[in-house]
Amino acid sequence: MARLEGAGLAALGAALADGGTVARWQAKVVEVPGSGCRWWTGAISGRGHGRFYYAPDRVVIAHRFAFGLAHGLDALDQVRVLGHRCDNPLCQRVHPSHVVASSYEENRREWVARRDLAGSALGDPRGARRRARELRDLARQDPALVAADLARLRALYGEQLLLW
Repeated sequence: MARLEGAGLAALGAALADGGTVARWQAKVVEVPGSGCRWWTGAISGRGHGRFYYAPDRVVIAHRFAFGLAHGLDALDQVRVLGHRCDNPLCQRVHPSHVVASSYEENRREWVARRDLAGSALGDPRGARRRARELRDLARQDPALVAADLARLRALYGEQLLLW
C-alpha cells in the first residue's frame, strides 16, 4: 500500500475519529455463525479485499480501517501490510488469529504455505475475487447463508481438494 502522507493521512485520521464514518463502516460488517470472522459486505477490490470510502474520493482497504480503529492512526501508518491468518480477505476482525500486522515477505510465505492445504480458502476454485463477491452477497442477504456455503464446500472437498 502506498504510504499516506499529509492531507491523505489527516483525512484518514479524521475518519477514524468521526462517529458517523465509523458507524458507516460498522454497518458493512456482519458476524457469520461459526466462522469467527467479521465479514465485510461493502465494495470489493480486484483481489477480494473490502474497500471503504471514508471520504469523497478517498478509499482504504476495509481491514486497514479496522486496524486503525483498533490500534490508532500512528500504528496503522507504521504497518505496510496486514495479513489475514484466517485466509478470508473480507475479514475485519483485528485479532492474532485473523488480521495482523505483517510484511510483504511474511504474507507471501504464509500464502504459499497454506494455498494448497485441504479445504483452504486460498485454493477455492472460484478465485479470490469471485469467492469474495459471492460470499459477500450471501452475507448481505443472511450471514447464515455464508455459513451454509462454507459447510457445503467442506463437504464437497472433504479433507482433500480435487486434483485436476
